[in-house]
Amino acid sequence: MPFFGDRRVMACTPADIERWLREFTGGQDIRLEPAGGGGGEFRLDAGGWPMRVQVEVMPPRVVALLRMPQLDVRFDYPQERAAEARGWITRFDRHTQRGGG
Repeated sequence: MPFFGDRRVMACTPADIERWLREFTGGQDIRLEPAGGGGGEFRLDAGGWPMRVQVEVMPPRVVALLRMPQLDVRFDYPQERAAEARGWITRFDRHTQRGGG
């Protein structure tokens, strides 16, 4: 799977991404540290180095009668860990993909 960068828009809520981060990291005590505007950040151990996942609530995406929540998600990590962080983010992306048909 190609790496799509350190920032993305995800169709989820802050509670969704909090749950996915807990699942992905093996149950770390991950909590949203609120910031203004409904966003905030999560701080976690990404395998021996720190990762911050910042989220900002965006207006919902509307398609006809369907309304989907959206988050602007940014991953921040030490630059010397960029290659490892990109691997971590790619695996996290796979974790958040849900099957469908």
